[in-house]
Amino acid sequence: MFCCVVLLQFACSNRPDDVLSRSEMKSFLTDLHLLEGVFSSDVTISEDEKILYYHALFQKHGISKAQFDSSLVYYTRNPKVFERIYTSVNKNLEELRTEVEAGKYTPVLPDSIRLKPLEINVWNQAVAFSYPDDSTKNQSSFSLANSGLLTKDIYNFSFRMRALPHDSVKSGYTTFRIHYADGNVDSLWHEVKNDSVLRRYKFRFKAARNIKIDSLSGVFYANPIRQDTIGIQVDSILLFRKYIPALQDSLRMKLDTIPLINQTVDSTKAGDSIPSIKSVSTIKKDALKKRI
Repeated sequence: MFCCVVLLQFACSNRPDDVLSRSEMKSFLTDLHLLEGVFSSDVTISEDEKILYYHALFQKHGISKAQFDSSLVYYTRNPKVFERIYTSVNKNLEELRTEVEAGKYTPVLPDSIRLKPLEINVWNQAVAFSYPDDSTKNQSSFSLANSGLLTKDIYNFSFRMRALPHDSVKSGYTTFRIHYADGNVDSLWHEVKNDSVLRRYKFRFKAARNIKIDSLSGVFYANPIRQDTIGIQVDSILLFRKYIPALQDSLRMKLDTIPLINQTVDSTKAGDSIPSIKSVSTIKKDALKKRI
């Protein structure tokens, strides 16, 4: 046994100068396998790019390809030593895999990126429709249920509409609502003039209650005095949900646990291209039922 140890030490001490030590070989092989793992998982990396990555790897370890090749030949002639090196390499790779799965190397994004809001169009119905002046409908409504809707969402609802003149009705109204799981409903409205002018209507509404949202709904046009017919043309319907993806799980966990903060709904300006549109105001639930 003593003789074997002496021979092994002698072999290592006679390692040529251009051959990497076992520690250097272990470190390089660990990085090499990590790099080749990246290549195997990303097929978009070209062969020319791979050459550049290999070159950077050699630079990182301060060696040349020829030096690595010589080291590889040397250690393959000493299989027991090479086996020990690869045992250490495999251990390194397994430890790295465990750390990655545990989230140790998950990048910490700055708030400017992590908390950047996302805006998506959630409207899933027809984007245009019309009712002729002799339509038997006295209102045009919609309802949209989406399990992803959540408190703190901001909804931007817009459309263009032309309301045709009616003998006895000079105006109607359009409204947008947020329905909460506890039965509460928050609403906004605009006046609509029956003068055949094509106007764009816009609502901007924040879900302020800390309650699960059941649905969104609204009325494109309704007559407050309930005439038997309406005539409208609607197009360019959009309903954008603006939210912060990184906060969704946290908000869901805190539903019904945060005291309700009263929200004052600001007036929504329809823009220069929208004449004769009144400021938006809040309609109480009971009052709204009487009007619709």
